[in-house]
Amino acid sequence: MKQTKSIYQAHWQDLSLAKIDQLMAAMPVAGVIDILNWQEQYPTAPDTQFTLAHTDEMLYVRFEVKGEVPLATKTEDLEHVNEDACVEIFIANADNSRYWNFEFNAAGVCNASHRKSRKEDVVRLNTEQLQSIKRFPVQLCAAHWSLLVAIPLSLIEFDRSEHTRRANLYKCGDRTPMKHYASWNPIEAEAPAFHLPEYFGEILFDE
Repeated sequence: MKQTKSIYQAHWQDLSLAKIDQLMAAMPVAGVIDILNWQEQYPTAPDTQFTLAHTDEMLYVRFEVKGEVPLATKTEDLEHVNEDACVEIFIANADNSRYWNFEFNAAGVCNASHRKSRKEDVVRLNTEQLQSIKRFPVQLCAAHWSLLVAIPLSLIEFDRSEHTRRANLYKCGDRTPMKHYASWNPIEAEAPAFHLPEYFGEILFDE
């Protein structure tokens, strides 16, 4: 199981997303989404890395993708953004009994739920919850893009006394010209499947 770290930032509360994006672009990379679990069928994926940071109120995840002209056909939250150029973070609750799946296309459109498994006890986020997730997409050049997302810690029921959460991060594109599926932590499944929390890695939250 892989581990990575989210860096605590005590003085980011009043910064704009644009400034936070600039700061995170200069931070050490937290991980690379490069595991091709189904390489025979899907042998390649765009180069994708992520950076993590948090304040007392927000978890910031910055994805950066190279080698993909982003497809972004979905325009409304809760649409199937996995069909577009998509980045995702799935993060478990404190006791690992359920998890949240946050999925974003390159424009920042979000599909998100809280669930026990892919088909069990699925609860879609409501409008207010979705609006609380801030997004900052940037097209760096034709085949190079980034997306910063800010997820309220209260939304994932994170207590600042916690120090770890199980999670995995993904890159996919079901209907992109180069259909692909990649993960940060390896997955043992016969066919592409991301809703497998038993294969989550671990995020360490520093103070």
